[in-house]
Amino acid sequence: MQLFRFLRDLVRSFLRHGCASLAASLAFFSLLSLFPLVFLLLYGLSFVVSQDVIGEQALLSFLKGFLPSVGEHVVTELHRVGALETVRWAVFLTFVWFGALVFYELDYAVNVVFESTWRRHPLISTGIAVASLAVTELVLLLSFGATQIVNFLTGYAPRLWGLDLLALAAHDLFLTYTLPFALAFFAVMALYRLVPRRRPQWREAMIGALTFSLLWIGAKLLFVTYSTYATVYANLYGSLLEVILLLLWIYYSAALLLIGAEVAHHLQQQAQVLSAAATRTAPSDVNSPRT
Repeated sequence: MQLFRFLRDLVRSFLRHGCASLAASLAFFSLLSLFPLVFLLLYGLSFVVSQDVIGEQALLSFLKGFLPSVGEHVVTELHRVGALETVRWAVFLTFVWFGALVFYELDYAVNVVFESTWRRHPLISTGIAVASLAVTELVLLLSFGATQIVNFLTGYAPRLWGLDLLALAAHDLFLTYTLPFALAFFAVMALYRLVPRRRPQWREAMIGALTFSLLWIGAKLLFVTYSTYATVYANLYGSLLEVILLLLWIYYSAALLLIGAEVAHHLQQQAQVLSAAATRTAPSDVNSPRT
């Protein structure tokens, strides 16, 4: 019964906060910021590794892990944008602005879920957006580093122990599910804990992030399977199918992100109610006569 009430309250909060519309808004700004954001990430990564490595390893592995609906044509275009060598400062700053738009909207959506009433100073919101951009760059670097380590181990495992099939399966499982799950969990946990103006505790943020990560991995399995066999959409949308699938995947991911935020917020409310009840009963317990 407690689980049923929890799920019922979760659905009511999701509808009351308008999370479906917020997820659509996040999907729109994510699609608008995708090319500028990828350019900025790859531009920063170009100081660490070469452009060829970026195109063949870092970009492909990162997009396959977090955007499974991205097709070869979109990857080619993203690589082309990331390979630009000369960019004027005006264009670069414009890319920073468009790349940070999604983080502005993310800040707004998360604070709506956590029912924050007072507004944050625009400079602070800008700082959070830039910090989120830097965190995304860090996630890309971690993904690239972990991918290189796994590729190295996978390349030498068959030579050492003859585990060809096992090494290949472990390689695909890690890059497709384990690594994205771990990176998404820690990034979303920090998002729930640090971004809301009414911050939850780390335990509440961790449970919300775990809820999102598990649902996200499950949705990824279903989405990849469904998009593989949904030939009717290929006939309907034609060359636009990749963009439609990308938009749908981002929308589903944004909706799951807000569901995890609702879980963290509901746990935060329960903790506040218990704390308030304990505070009200504490004086009566102290003043009660001894028997």
